[in-house]
Amino acid sequence: MPKRQSQKEDNLVRMLRYVLGVAPAEFGLYPLEDGWIPVKELLAALHQEEGWRHLRAGMIADAASRLAPDLVELDEKLVRVSERGHPLPDYEAMPPAHLYLGARRKAWPVLHRRGLEAGHDGRPWLLAASREAALKLGQRRDAEPVLVTVQAHQAQDQGAVFPAWGEYFLCEWAPASALMGPPIAEQTFPKKKPQPKAKPPEGPAMPSPDSPTGSFTLMPEDVEKPYKRKGIKKDIAWKRERRKQRRSK
Repeated sequence: MPKRQSQKEDNLVRMLRYVLGVAPAEFGLYPLEDGWIPVKELLAALHQEEGWRHLRAGMIADAASRLAPDLVELDEKLVRVSERGHPLPDYEAMPPAHLYLGARRKAWPVLHRRGLEAGHDGRPWLLAASREAALKLGQRRDAEPVLVTVQAHQAQDQGAVFPAWGEYFLCEWAPASALMGPPIAEQTFPKKKPQPKAKPPEGPAMPSPDSPTGSFTLMPEDVEKPYKRKGIKKDIAWKRERRKQRRSK
């Protein structure tokens, strides 16, 4: 194997050991139970680091199967390392008055109404002490995230807890009244008018069950003004006689 390729593979294993086992908080990552981290989140975090934008899921799978199978574990869409020693959240830390969240644009109206709640996987929100760090995290999920300000002390008065996680703070719940962000645009969409149903093509009336075979029902318009029906030309006797006289001259 070329020396350069071998060095790249060694760097990948060392990076995975550091990010997943030593300092996930440094990269804005919070593990699931037993140290698992979604591969998608790991890739989004490392793609923001210089020199790691080329990383792909296949390379992580290669590390788990060939490069370091005793260290890197892969379970479908989750990854972890067997050697984990990162610190636990610090519940004694005091958050600043304002914390920040880079929220997806589609999520902001929901957060504005319901506040912050832990996700379906039970993991807390990751809040930053600076606007720049919050937007950087938010760009992993939305190219133009919405900056939401969390009034941490006000939320604490209502029961919220903000343990420190490295340079970030975790939040499992915060009331909607403690969130500040851009105004919610009231968008109304006009209702579509119902389209009129197409009329069935006109045709001769169907005979009744008691009618003799081969018969059909005459309609008034068939007798009185047959020339007004589609496909029948008006032909008046006196006009037809005059045309014959002109041709004989």
